[in-house]
Amino acid sequence: MIHLLALLGQAAAEVVEQVGDVIVEQASEIPEAVVEEPVKAVVEEASAMVVDPITLAVAVVVAAITFVLMKSSSSGEKKRYPVIIGMATGNPPYKCTQQEALAVAQKVPGIEKVQAVLPRIYGNSRIGTRHFAVPDFTPDRALPGDEMFFPADHSFKVPVETRLAKFKEVAVPLVTRIAREAIENANVAISDIHKLVVVSSTGFLGPGLDCELINQLGLARSVDRSLIGFMGCAAAMNGFRIANDYCKANAGKYALLVCVEISSVHTTFDDDINDSILHAIFADGCAAAVLSGETKDSIPKGTLAIVDDHAWLMEGTEDGITLSINENGISCTLSKYLPQYIAKNMAGYVDGFLGKHGIKRSEIDFWSVHPGGRRIIEEAQNGLGLTEEQTSDSWAVLDQFGNMLSPSVMFVLERVFKRHNAALAQGKKGYRQGLAFSFSPGVGAEGILLKQLD
Repeated sequence: MIHLLALLGQAAAEVVEQVGDVIVEQASEIPEAVVEEPVKAVVEEASAMVVDPITLAVAVVVAAITFVLMKSSSSGEKKRYPVIIGMATGNPPYKCTQQEALAVAQKVPGIEKVQAVLPRIYGNSRIGTRHFAVPDFTPDRALPGDEMFFPADHSFKVPVETRLAKFKEVAVPLVTRIAREAIENANVAISDIHKLVVVSSTGFLGPGLDCELINQLGLARSVDRSLIGFMGCAAAMNGFRIANDYCKANAGKYALLVCVEISSVHTTFDDDINDSILHAIFADGCAAAVLSGETKDSIPKGTLAIVDDHAWLMEGTEDGITLSINENGISCTLSKYLPQYIAKNMAGYVDGFLGKHGIKRSEIDFWSVHPGGRRIIEEAQNGLGLTEEQTSDSWAVLDQFGNMLSPSVMFVLERVFKRHNAALAQGKKGYRQGLAFSFSPGVGAEGILLKQLD
C-alpha cells in the first residue's frame, strides 16, 4: 500500500510537469488525457502488483479521487491581469519658475562656495516650473492666511518634527483630493475599494496617511493597507507590485494606490553642490490609481494591462542614491556617478525584463522613463539607445513639474494613457506595449510592462 501511495504521488508530479505553465495561463483548456494517463498507469501497475481485491479496490478509489481533484484544479479560474481603470494627478497650489527658485537660493547666507554656480545648476536643469506646498518660494502669491514656513533670515533651519507636522498639514488634503478623483475616474464606489497602498518618502506619520484616507474618503475600516516608505523615486513601482498582487488574487475587488511627496518642507541650503542640486530639481506632487484584476475575456478591447513587473539591484552602486533623516529634515544624496550607473546598467535590466516575454526593445511602443533630472533621462536614453522623441513625455513632465519622486512616473503614464485612449476612441489601435521604470536607493531599477492582450 505504501508503494501504491508513492506511485500516486509520482503520478501527481508527472501531471504538474506535463501541464507546466498551461495550468496558469489556460487551465480550463487542459486536455483530460493529460490528467488521466498518469493515474491510469498507476491503476494498471497497481492491478499487476496487488493480489488482494480489497486493496485493489482501495487503490482504484484513491486514484479516482486524485483524478477528480486534479481535474477540478485544472478547471480553475483563468489568470488575472492588473489593469489601471482610473488615474489622477495633482499638485499643491504654488507654481514656481526656476528663476524664482534661483532668486530664493541666492539670498541664503553662508553659501559662498556654491553661489557662483547656482545660475548654471538651475539654468541647465531643463525645468521650467515646479509646484510647492509652502509659499516661501513665491511669497508675492501667498494665499490668504498661509504664512511663510521657513525663517525670515533665509537660513532654512527648521527641526525635522516641525517639517513632518507641516507635511501632514499639506499632504492630507492633497492626497485625499487626488485619490477621490482617481476613484471617480475609475467609476467605482468607495465601498468597492478593498486594498489601499500608500507611498511616500517625504513624510512619516503614525497614525499615517492610510488612516487619514480611511477617514476622509469613507473607506471601509476593514480595508487591507500597505505602506511604502523610503523607496525614493521608484516607490510607485513597488506600490504597483503590491496592488497588482492583490488584484490578481482577489477577483472583483479594487486596489487604490496613492503616491504623495512634499519635498519642499525639507528644503535645506548647506554650502555644497548636492544641496544646490536638490533644491534645483525636487518638487511636490501626488498621483493615484485604481486597479482591478481582469482576465483576457473580461478586459475591454485595447486596454493596456500590467503583464509583469521587474526589479534589479545594480551591483556596486550603493552610493548612487542615499536617503537619510536628520535633525534638520529628510535629505537625499545623489552621487556624481549616478548617471553613469544608469547608462551602464539599463540595457541589461531592460533586455532581461523584455526577454522573459520574447520582446525586443525595438518592439516597445512607449517608454515612460522616470523624469528624475536632465542627466537621468539623458543617460537612460544613452544606455537604451532611445531618442529624445521616444522619451518626450518624460521631458515634458520634468519641464512642467520637476522631479516629484514617486508620483513622477505616474504623471508620465497619465500622458501615455490619454493619447492611447484618444486613439482607441478614433478607432485606431493605440499602443500595443510599453515600459515604465524608475530608480530607487541602492541603486535599483524598478519597472512594469504594459501590453494589450487581445
